[in-house]
Amino acid sequence: MSTTGFDVRAYMRDPHVLRPTDLDPHALGTLSAPALDALAYLWAVEGTVLGRMRDVLVTPTHAESRVTAFLTTWSYEQHWLTTTLGSVLEARSRTPRLPLDTPLGGLRRAWDDRARPTVAAIGTNLLGADVTGAHMVTGWLDTAALALVYRRLGAVEPALGELTCAVVRLKDRHLDFYAEEATDRLARSATARRIARTAAGRWRLPGTRYAGPAPARAALTLLTDPAGRPAVGEIDDAVAVFPGLTGTHPLRTALGAPTPRPGLHATTPTSWA
Repeated sequence: MSTTGFDVRAYMRDPHVLRPTDLDPHALGTLSAPALDALAYLWAVEGTVLGRMRDVLVTPTHAESRVTAFLTTWSYEQHWLTTTLGSVLEARSRTPRLPLDTPLGGLRRAWDDRARPTVAAIGTNLLGADVTGAHMVTGWLDTAALALVYRRLGAVEPALGELTCAVVRLKDRHLDFYAEEATDRLARSATARRIARTAAGRWRLPGTRYAGPAPARAALTLLTDPAGRPAVGEIDDAVAVFPGLTGTHPLRTALGAPTPRPGLHATTPTSWA
């Protein structure tokens, strides 16, 4: 386990809390319908803290003191971020609501609520601490994808520039933690690398497990339009640097985009569906 680099104690002492009082939601001006749709998606995703905490803490990761200490402050930051996004939506008469589950999503939610914690606890405890590396990789992927949505949203909707820049600064600290922990843990264990590679292959865009892609459509447009594609490739390139994840393209796969052929850089222009 890393003892240098990311200072968890300093992070806990100095959380980056973005409260509604830190900006005037009414002063942001008129926002386009796609921008509001993207904010609604982000609000829904950022608010799913308890579900994500449950998925991690029923596994041996709960015994990792650095991770649990980080998640304590992370959840506090997430709470205020969700509240702030909600205030922006409400200032435009857009009441934040969680999207409805698809029929398949409803079955998945029932499984996740009733059976998955027990099954995950048994299965992952047989694997031991090696599952933590996979959690760090998927945490990095979730955070990197959402940070890119914020960056792209700020670029196309200048009125949201201050807000999105503040959120990206928050996300960057999260990325630093996940990257350090993932690199260290995967470098030390072939089993951890194998579990993480499977997890990266199964990863999907946050917020789509239950509701499907429809609520994320505005965010998907921001990622798949020509201006967003190079950054998508950069995220996949960064994932491939983690030990054992060479050749993976989780974000492109989640977006239904073609993956680069061997010998071509991930940001080679392609025609996306």
